[in-house]
Amino acid sequence: MSNTLSIKSIGELLRFTFHVPDYQRGYRWQTKYQVSPLLADIWGYQLDSRNPDDFYCLQPVVVKAINTNLYELIDGQQRLTTILLILHYLNQTEFRLPKPTYSMHFATRIAQEDFLDIVDNEEVSVKNIDLFHLHQAYRFITSWFAEKEAANPAIRSEFYSKLVNRTKVIWYEIDAGTDEVDIFRRLNIGKIPLTNAELVKALFLSKSSTQPDDENKLPKQLRIASEWDRMEQTLQNPEFWYFICPVPDKYETRIEYLFDLMQDKKPDYEDLYTFYRFYEEFERQKEDPGAIEKIWLSVKEWFLTFDEWFHDRELYHLIGYLVTVEQKVAPLKKLCRHMTKTRFKEHLVAAAKRTIRDDVSELTYDAPKKEIRQTLLLFNILTILDSEKASIRFPFNHYHRQDWDIEHIRSKTTKDISGKDKENWAMTALQYFTGVLYDGQNEALIHDHTNLLLVDEKEFCDQLLRLLRPEKEDSLLFESLYEKLADYFQESEELEETDSLSNLTLLDQNTNRMYKNAFFPVKRKYIIEQEKKGVFIPLCTKNVFLKAYSRKLGHVMYWNQNDGDDYLTNIQTVLAK
Repeated sequence: MSNTLSIKSIGELLRFTFHVPDYQRGYRWQTKYQVSPLLADIWGYQLDSRNPDDFYCLQPVVVKAINTNLYELIDGQQRLTTILLILHYLNQTEFRLPKPTYSMHFATRIAQEDFLDIVDNEEVSVKNIDLFHLHQAYRFITSWFAEKEAANPAIRSEFYSKLVNRTKVIWYEIDAGTDEVDIFRRLNIGKIPLTNAELVKALFLSKSSTQPDDENKLPKQLRIASEWDRMEQTLQNPEFWYFICPVPDKYETRIEYLFDLMQDKKPDYEDLYTFYRFYEEFERQKEDPGAIEKIWLSVKEWFLTFDEWFHDRELYHLIGYLVTVEQKVAPLKKLCRHMTKTRFKEHLVAAAKRTIRDDVSELTYDAPKKEIRQTLLLFNILTILDSEKASIRFPFNHYHRQDWDIEHIRSKTTKDISGKDKENWAMTALQYFTGVLYDGQNEALIHDHTNLLLVDEKEFCDQLLRLLRPEKEDSLLFESLYEKLADYFQESEELEETDSLSNLTLLDQNTNRMYKNAFFPVKRKYIIEQEKKGVFIPLCTKNVFLKAYSRKLGHVMYWNQNDGDDYLTNIQTVLAK
């Protein structure tokens, strides 16, 4: 037989006996962190009164059959032991005749009949570490019910009914030939966590036929496993993944993202919600011999839709942009089923247009940063799309891996530079002239480079070094030197619209923190150097510092009002298309 996966109520477990092998540790659940949440979750779960089949589901229990109704308990010992303590307490206090409970026997510790008889005996509990934790849990269970009973005298009978009839566990039964010690070890070091993805995979493989598939003569189990691996491999490709999901580390097995989308899982839903929904779907169609294939085909259809979008240059950029600005991808997937590709693209264009204001020239640095960032991002993406003969694609994977700031192309006045920013300003200016980044200990190296400079430039470097030495701050020297360098870089006259979109661009946060107050040619040199090293610089940011938008090419090292006006006109033209 193969591994099987099902859902069983606590009531169904009452006829079983569980053997806890010697490779497992004793009972160690803490009242605050495990026992209390378990009681609260079971009691607090709001069952759907319209659905008699609604239930609260616990984490997986992994077992291996020894014989009829006797199982080796590989994973879930702590949870089942706590539930046994709850059942024992209810038997002692609620019912005239004890109701049945499942049995638990430990290979190297006290037998169940012993610990249940003495679990409320404090004197005995201190003699054994296992008994101590069992006693602590039992005492907490007693006090929990006593506290709740003041508000609800019937809580014990109601809790028992909810626990036995409407609380279930995910029952994962491994093949009789499987090494249970290896399974236990792997589970407990996280090598095969029973996530939604692993549980859904077990559903498909345990319920699929092992007979050859008519189409390719392979067993259906093998074909599904092979297709699963190919999909997962594609989803692990950063370019593909960040195009449909801006969250990098949420999913260890990324096909789980598809499952969550298919089942419309919301952020506040319980962890294993997606698995429960798939399980219900399997159960509803269990009489249909082709049901497994139909469900698997729906998974493939979601994946193949995303794959088609990824390879369509226009869809890739429009959808990638919308996902980046927090448009959910699942509604787009559902919508595209009812539209032609042309109509779908028109919808995406309209959706993208709604993310920016009609007149972007009104945008200033004081506007919400998200709005400016979206406008500049869309400008970058549409610039790439306009280049139909170019094969470049916007790298959403690089974009999502960096934090982005809104940067002034030409910096504001000296009044905006203080504290640490003064040090950064001096370091970047010194690096521009010498090609060496000052680290506090390399003045000799910097002096070697300044010997090759013009007299004025050498004097600038000497004064910049004075600013960087760990002495009392010299504000007069800073202001004087700033004015001299502003004249040198032709930035002594302020722009008419320093804070308008015509003077703003996207820069990654690390670059911006270091260079935000630097003069235009200093930033320009740094950005060119970064791109030569393979660092991602947005296309339009690079174009700005290459002055690619300026109709009248003056000095390439300076940025003036005409450059800004031409840049804004280009933004408006591209977005207007």
